[in-house]
Parts: sequence; structure tokens; C-alpha cells
Amino acid sequence: MKKHLFPVTIILMLIIPITPAIAAKTDIKSFAVDAVEKGWAYFNRGDYETALKRFHQATIIDPDFAPGYFGKAYIYSIQDNIDLAIKNYRKTIELADPPYSHAYGNLGLALLIKGQLVEGHQMLLKALEIDPDNADAHVNIAQSYCAQEDSKKAWDHIKKAQELKASIKPGLIEEMKSECPEKE
Repeated sequence: MKKHLFPVTIILMLIIPITPAIAAKTDIKSFAVDAVEKGWAYFNRGDYETALKRFHQATIIDPDFAPGYFGKAYIYSIQDNIDLAIKNYRKTIELADPPYSHAYGNLGLALLIKGQLVEGHQMLLKALEIDPDNADAHVNIAQSYCAQEDSKKAWDHIKKAQELKASIKPGLIEEMKSECPEKE
């Protein structure tokens, strides 16, 4: 019986170190998910500072967790900290698998705000390539086309956004009518 004890001990020693490592990775991911869920709960209550802390916590827990970076980017956008928003949207895009349409769309808008019109427009197109029903991307690309004086494409996208029940800021339609009137 002692002959079998030695090989069994070696096998157990090989299995035991692997099992905690796998379990730890799973636990880390669940902690990051929990931090992001709490972040959005704080966000929905209007507590953006605490939400940002939870999103940041998620990226510390798991530096490869794209939703944490997206949450941070979103808060930075709301706070008009466009440079940090862009940085975190780019990190989201780098890590997200599958690609996340809203990260591309929000990055596109942030780039447009910064005056990086060509890249911003490209990011909005990419967002729509990933998800043709991304209503916010339709609103934003409509504004981009309007700025480019391509009223047909601008109005095609704003109409699509309306079909998708997009949240369109008050006055945008009137602004578009003034800046790039719809052509019949």
C-alpha cells in the first residue's frame, strides 16, 4: 500500500496549486463585475463620484475588464473631462470582446467634441457597423454629416435614430433644419 502513496501525493501536489489559481481568476472577475454593477447603481442615483470610484475599483481588481473602463469613460464624458473619456473609451475598445458598439459611438462623439472630426466620424461609422441599431450613434453621425454639409445622410440618420426611439436633445432637430436643411 505504501507504494501507491508516493505517486498519489505527487499528483495531488500538482493539482492543488492549479485549482486555486483558476478559482482566483474566476473570483477576481466576479469582484470586477460586482464593482461595475455597483457603479451603475450609484450612477442611476446620480452619485457620479461614487460610481467613478466603483468603476475605477473594477479596473484595479481586473485591469483587463473592459466594462470598468467604459464606466469610467462615461462618467468622464459627463464631467466634460474629454481627454480622460477618450483614453478610457480607447482602453474599452482595446479590451472588449466582442467589440462594443457604444464604446465606438461614445469615442466618436468625444473626438468630434475635441475637433478630431475625421477620426470621430470613423468611430461613429464603426459603431454602426457593429450595431446598425445603435440609436445614439445615429444621432451623433447625423450631426457629423450635418457639419460636413451632407444633409441627405444627416437626415437619413436622424430619421433612423427617431425610428429607434433615440433620446434626441431638445432643439437638435431645429438646429439641423437651420444648419443643413432637409432636401426633398
